Amino acid sequence: MIQKQLSNEEDVKHWQDELRLVLGEKPLHVLDVGCGPGFFTIMLARLKHNVTSVDGAEGMVEHARINIKKEALNAKIYKSDAVLLDNEKEGSLDAIVSRDVVWTLYDPEKAFIRWKYLLKADGKIVIYDGDYRRDQSSLRYHVLKLTSDLINLFMEGKHRKKKQHNSPGNGFEQLPMIRHKRPQYDRELLLKAGFSKVEVTKDCFRNSPLHLEFWRYGYQGKKFRIIAYK
Repeated sequence: MIQKQLSNEEDVKHWQDELRLVLGEKPLHVLDVGCGPGFFTIMLARLKHNVTSVDGAEGMVEHARINIKKEALNAKIYKSDAVLLDNEKEGSLDAIVSRDVVWTLYDPEKAFIRWKYLLKADGKIVIYDGDYRRDQSSLRYHVLKLTSDLINLFMEGKHRKKKQHNSPGNGFEQLPMIRHKRPQYDRELLLKAGFSKVEVTKDCFRNSPLHLEFWRYGYQGKKFRIIAYK
Protein backbone atom coordinates (compact mmCIF):
# COMPACT_ATOMS: atom_id res chain seq x y z
CA MET A 1 0.00 0.00 0.00
CA ILE A 2 2.68 2.51 0.96
CA GLN A 3 4.64 1.81 -2.21
CA LYS A 4 1.62 2.94 -4.24
CA GLN A 5 1.46 6.10 -2.16
CA LEU A 6 5.15 6.79 -2.60
CA SER A 7 4.91 6.23 -6.35
CA ASN A 8 2.10 8.80 -6.64
CA GLU A 9 4.15 11.89 -7.47
CA GLU A 10 1.22 14.27 -7.02
CA ASP A 11 0.47 13.04 -3.50
CA VAL A 12 4.12 12.98 -2.49
CA LYS A 13 4.68 16.52 -3.75
CA HIS A 14 1.57 17.76 -1.98
CA TRP A 15 2.54 16.32 1.39
CA GLN A 16 6.15 17.44 1.09
CA ASP A 17 5.01 20.99 0.29
CA GLU A 18 2.29 20.89 2.96
CA LEU A 19 4.59 19.68 5.75
CA ARG A 20 7.26 22.18 4.70
CA LEU A 21 4.63 24.92 4.91
CA VAL A 22 3.37 24.06 8.40
CA LEU A 23 6.72 23.09 9.93
CA GLY A 24 9.15 25.37 8.12
CA GLU A 25 12.57 24.65 6.63
CA LYS A 26 14.51 24.25 9.87
CA PRO A 27 15.00 20.62 11.02
CA LEU A 28 12.78 19.92 14.03
CA HIS A 29 12.20 17.10 16.51
CA VAL A 30 8.83 15.82 15.27
CA LEU A 31 6.63 13.05 16.66
CA ASP A 32 4.44 11.24 14.11
CA VAL A 33 1.50 9.83 16.11
CA GLY A 34 -0.26 6.81 14.61
CA CYS A 35 2.34 6.43 11.88
CA GLY A 36 0.84 3.31 10.28
CA PRO A 37 3.22 1.89 7.64
CA GLY A 38 5.25 5.10 7.73
CA PHE A 39 4.16 7.40 4.92
CA PHE A 40 4.30 10.57 7.02
CA THR A 41 7.46 9.30 8.71
CA ILE A 42 9.13 9.08 5.31
CA MET A 43 7.85 12.51 4.25
CA LEU A 44 9.20 14.09 7.44
CA ALA A 45 12.54 12.29 7.23
CA ARG A 46 12.97 13.42 3.61
CA LEU A 47 12.57 16.97 4.89
CA LYS A 48 15.51 16.34 7.26
CA HIS A 49 13.49 16.40 10.48
CA ASN A 50 14.50 14.33 13.50
CA VAL A 51 11.53 11.96 13.45
CA THR A 52 10.10 9.75 16.16
CA SER A 53 7.09 7.67 15.10
CA VAL A 54 4.65 5.63 17.16
CA ASP A 55 1.74 3.32 16.45
CA GLY A 56 -0.44 1.19 18.67
CA ALA A 57 -0.17 -1.86 16.41
CA GLU A 58 3.04 -3.90 16.45
CA GLY A 59 2.44 -4.93 12.83
CA MET A 60 2.34 -1.31 11.68
CA VAL A 61 5.50 -0.54 13.62
CA GLU A 62 7.31 -3.37 11.83
CA HIS A 63 6.03 -2.21 8.44
CA ALA A 64 7.14 1.34 9.17
CA ARG A 65 10.62 0.17 10.16
CA ILE A 66 10.94 -1.87 6.97
CA ASN A 67 9.72 1.00 4.80
CA ILE A 68 11.98 3.61 6.37
CA LYS A 69 14.93 1.25 5.89
CA LYS A 70 14.05 0.76 2.22
CA GLU A 71 14.17 4.53 1.80
CA ALA A 72 17.62 4.66 3.47
CA LEU A 73 16.27 7.16 5.99
CA ASN A 74 16.48 7.37 9.77
CA ALA A 75 13.66 7.48 12.30
CA LYS A 76 12.97 6.12 15.76
CA ILE A 77 9.88 3.92 15.53
CA TYR A 78 8.23 2.06 18.38
CA LYS A 79 4.86 0.82 19.67
CA SER A 80 3.01 3.19 21.97
CA ASP A 81 -0.44 4.25 23.06
CA ALA A 82 -1.22 7.52 21.23
CA VAL A 83 -2.97 8.98 24.28
CA LEU A 84 -0.36 8.11 26.93
CA LEU A 85 2.96 8.36 25.03
CA ASP A 86 4.79 7.16 28.12
CA ASN A 87 8.29 7.14 26.61
CA GLU A 88 8.38 10.79 25.54
CA LYS A 89 9.80 13.50 27.79
CA GLU A 90 8.20 16.76 28.86
CA GLY A 91 9.10 19.73 26.66
CA SER A 92 11.12 17.64 24.21
CA LEU A 93 9.20 18.05 20.94
CA ASP A 94 8.98 20.88 18.44
CA ALA A 95 5.92 19.43 16.77
CA ILE A 96 3.47 16.53 16.88
CA VAL A 97 1.74 15.53 13.65
CA SER A 98 -1.01 13.03 12.89
CA ARG A 99 -3.10 12.04 9.90
CA ASP A 100 -6.49 10.35 10.35
CA VAL A 101 -5.64 9.32 13.91
CA VAL A 102 -7.44 11.70 16.26
CA TRP A 103 -10.87 10.36 15.29
CA THR A 104 -9.79 6.94 16.64
CA LEU A 105 -8.62 8.16 20.08
CA TYR A 106 -10.47 6.67 23.04
CA ASP A 107 -9.80 9.84 25.07
CA PRO A 108 -8.92 12.82 22.84
CA GLU A 109 -9.14 15.31 25.70
CA LYS A 110 -6.52 13.41 27.69
CA ALA A 111 -4.40 13.03 24.54
CA PHE A 112 -4.38 16.78 23.83
CA ILE A 113 -3.34 17.55 27.39
CA ARG A 114 -0.53 15.00 27.17
CA TRP A 115 0.60 16.21 23.74
CA LYS A 116 0.79 19.81 24.97
CA TYR A 117 2.87 18.65 27.94
CA LEU A 118 5.42 17.09 25.57
CA LEU A 119 5.88 20.20 23.42
CA LYS A 120 8.57 22.80 23.80
CA ALA A 121 7.42 26.32 24.70
CA ASP A 122 7.02 27.30 21.04
CA GLY A 123 5.80 23.89 19.88
CA LYS A 124 2.69 23.00 17.91
CA ILE A 125 0.52 20.06 16.95
CA VAL A 126 -0.68 19.55 13.38
CA ILE A 127 -3.74 17.38 12.82
CA TYR A 128 -5.07 16.15 9.48
CA ASP A 129 -8.40 14.46 10.03
CA GLY A 130 -12.06 14.44 9.06
CA ASP A 131 -15.62 14.57 10.32
CA TYR A 132 -15.96 10.79 10.34
CA ARG A 133 -18.86 10.75 12.77
CA ARG A 134 -21.63 8.83 10.98
CA ASP A 135 -22.57 7.18 7.71
CA GLN A 136 -24.54 9.35 5.35
CA SER A 137 -27.91 8.61 3.79
CA SER A 138 -27.73 11.27 1.07
CA LEU A 139 -27.47 10.55 -2.64
CA ARG A 140 -24.05 12.22 -2.63
CA TYR A 141 -22.75 9.76 -0.05
CA HIS A 142 -24.00 6.71 -1.95
CA VAL A 143 -22.55 7.94 -5.26
CA LEU A 144 -19.15 8.60 -3.67
CA LYS A 145 -19.21 5.27 -1.83
CA LEU A 146 -20.00 3.35 -5.02
CA THR A 147 -17.28 5.21 -6.90
CA SER A 148 -14.82 4.44 -4.12
CA ASP A 149 -15.67 0.73 -4.21
CA LEU A 150 -15.19 0.58 -7.98
CA ILE A 151 -11.83 2.37 -7.81
CA ASN A 152 -10.72 0.08 -5.00
CA LEU A 153 -11.74 -2.97 -7.01
CA PHE A 154 -9.84 -1.71 -10.06
CA MET A 155 -6.68 -0.68 -8.16
CA GLU A 156 -6.44 -3.53 -5.66
CA GLY A 157 -8.40 -6.28 -7.37
CA LYS A 158 -10.71 -6.78 -4.41
CA HIS A 159 -13.96 -5.44 -3.02
CA ARG A 160 -13.76 -3.45 0.22
CA LYS A 161 -15.27 -5.52 3.02
CA LYS A 162 -14.28 -3.22 5.84
CA LYS A 163 -17.18 -1.94 7.91
CA GLN A 164 -17.96 1.74 7.97
CA HIS A 165 -16.71 3.86 10.86
CA ASN A 166 -19.91 3.64 12.84
CA SER A 167 -21.50 0.47 11.50
CA PRO A 168 -23.34 -1.33 14.32
CA GLY A 169 -21.21 -3.76 16.26
CA ASN A 170 -17.74 -2.66 15.16
CA GLY A 171 -17.05 -0.50 18.22
CA PHE A 172 -16.39 2.70 16.31
CA GLU A 173 -19.72 4.18 17.38
CA GLN A 174 -18.33 4.41 20.92
CA LEU A 175 -15.44 6.70 19.95
CA PRO A 176 -15.82 10.24 21.34
CA MET A 177 -14.97 12.02 18.09
CA ILE A 178 -17.64 10.20 16.10
CA ARG A 179 -20.29 11.43 18.54
CA HIS A 180 -19.46 15.12 18.01
CA LYS A 181 -19.40 17.60 15.16
CA ARG A 182 -15.89 18.20 13.94
CA PRO A 183 -13.63 20.13 13.76
CA GLN A 184 -15.62 22.29 16.18
CA TYR A 185 -15.22 19.73 18.95
CA ASP A 186 -11.46 19.45 18.33
CA ARG A 187 -11.11 23.21 18.73
CA GLU A 188 -13.09 23.14 21.97
CA LEU A 189 -10.92 20.39 23.47
CA LEU A 190 -7.65 21.98 22.35
CA LEU A 191 -8.52 25.32 23.92
CA LYS A 192 -9.66 23.53 27.07
CA ALA A 193 -6.28 21.74 27.14
CA GLY A 194 -4.59 25.13 27.26
CA PHE A 195 -3.32 25.69 23.73
CA SER A 196 -2.86 29.42 23.13
CA LYS A 197 -4.15 29.48 19.55
CA VAL A 198 -6.01 27.01 17.34
CA GLU A 199 -6.20 27.43 13.55
CA VAL A 200 -8.72 25.36 11.60
CA THR A 201 -8.75 25.18 7.78
CA LYS A 202 -10.35 22.94 5.19
CA ASP A 203 -8.09 20.28 3.70
CA CYS A 204 -8.45 21.59 0.16
CA PHE A 205 -6.30 18.86 -1.37
CA ARG A 206 -8.15 15.88 0.07
CA ASN A 207 -11.55 17.53 -0.38
CA SER A 208 -10.94 18.31 -4.06
CA PRO A 209 -12.49 16.10 -6.79
CA LEU A 210 -9.41 16.90 -8.87
CA HIS A 211 -7.42 14.40 -6.82
CA LEU A 212 -7.72 10.61 -6.65
CA GLU A 213 -7.83 10.57 -2.85
CA PHE A 214 -11.18 12.36 -2.95
CA TRP A 215 -12.74 9.66 -5.10
CA ARG A 216 -11.28 6.88 -2.95
CA TYR A 217 -12.10 8.34 0.46
CA GLY A 218 -14.32 11.40 0.00
CA TYR A 219 -17.42 9.46 1.06
CA GLN A 220 -16.02 9.23 4.60
CA GLY A 221 -16.57 12.91 5.33
CA LYS A 222 -15.06 16.37 4.97
CA LYS A 223 -11.37 16.60 5.80
CA PHE A 224 -9.67 19.45 7.66
CA ARG A 225 -6.35 20.62 9.09
CA ILE A 226 -5.82 21.92 12.60
CA ILE A 227 -2.72 23.66 13.92
CA ALA A 228 -2.65 24.23 17.68
CA TYR A 229 0.10 26.32 19.25
CA LYS A 230 1.31 25.76 22.80
